[in-house]
Amino acid sequence: MPVMLAYAAAGHLPGKTWPVIALGAVAFSLMAMNLVLAARLPGLDAAFGGLDQIYWVHKWTGMIILTTAFLHQQIKIATDGLEVNAALSQLAVEVAEVAFIALVVLILISFFKRVPKMPKITWEIPYGLWRWSHRLLGVVFIALAFHQSFVKAPFDGNALLSVWLNIVALAGTAAFLWSQFGFLLRRRSYRVVAVDKHAAATIVDLEPVGRGVNVRPGSFAFVHFSSKGLREPHPFTVSQVRPGGGIQFSIRGLGDYTRHLRDVIAVGDTARVEGGYGRFHHHRGGAKQVWVAAGIGITPFLAWADHLKPDDAEQIVLIYCVRNEAEGVALDRLRAAADRVPGFTLKLHMSDTDGRFDAAKLVSYLPFEIGQASLWFCGPAPMRDGLIKDLKAAGKAPRSVHFERFEFR
Repeated sequence: MPVMLAYAAAGHLPGKTWPVIALGAVAFSLMAMNLVLAARLPGLDAAFGGLDQIYWVHKWTGMIILTTAFLHQQIKIATDGLEVNAALSQLAVEVAEVAFIALVVLILISFFKRVPKMPKITWEIPYGLWRWSHRLLGVVFIALAFHQSFVKAPFDGNALLSVWLNIVALAGTAAFLWSQFGFLLRRRSYRVVAVDKHAAATIVDLEPVGRGVNVRPGSFAFVHFSSKGLREPHPFTVSQVRPGGGIQFSIRGLGDYTRHLRDVIAVGDTARVEGGYGRFHHHRGGAKQVWVAAGIGITPFLAWADHLKPDDAEQIVLIYCVRNEAEGVALDRLRAAADRVPGFTLKLHMSDTDGRFDAAKLVSYLPFEIGQASLWFCGPAPMRDGLIKDLKAAGKAPRSVHFERFEFR
């Protein structure tokens, strides 16, 4: 759309004028789209098949924005005497030059989880810095909205492109404001009622104070706690949904925030929860299903297993990969589900005694052909990719594969 409108506004002009305008219009329009995607608006989660899919699109769209904005900024066109207001146009150009530098830095921070590897140096970009980079991108967008409002040459405010960019500016700004302040309407209060410092995870039970959030087994939510150092929202998968609105999170200490949470979280703390998000639901998986969990990837399957019923028709095999039994989270709940539901089988793969888990081991645990089943995976992405690749190479590809992209950054 912006390319066609740019051609209608400036396609009659010679040289590079139209391509430069088109590049700027595309970059600005995609920035607005990314702000809309990041706002977690109602309905988008379902439309994209999950918030993780939205963030995947958001991430790669950011690189397209960076490329088109760079080309727009580098290719110069003459606008002398064509500006709507010369003084404001000059200011808008200067604002855009500063905003462009900020845009490049912020998108690179957003795209890379850690600094590119150098000899003996590994430094991961802190989550807080990554999150603030997203907030500042909204400010950069508003600065660029000012730029596009007053640098109209060689088209004026009556051109359809101008109308389009004004609409895009309003949509992007509104989405940014919603993402910053909409949480006041979306978040619900909870109280910490139990904390279990398991060997492999910190298990936190919450009960709502008033109306809770609407979550399904396997959903995830954004949570922050009242304790000092835990007030920054982080996404965690819900590992249990209880009657009355109670929920549980099983959180592994993989970073500074989660390790600090294990040290300071206590019964009686308050929490604010926003969710639930995600479309990782096994009900659309068919009659035969294979669930593969690695480490703390067991969390969605715990909630699923709790809600299985004895008369469920599906035949399900859960393969839970841990180093040893002590690392298994909530094995009592999983074994109770296996006893309660005839169609549900638990296979505990312990690498200390069973060796490395691979495609051959996966197939050996199944009472049916994997080609007849859907595969549901939660765990490290390299493990998932290796399993799928090896299954396909062996001619044993599953009927379908389902997973969530938990690398939001």
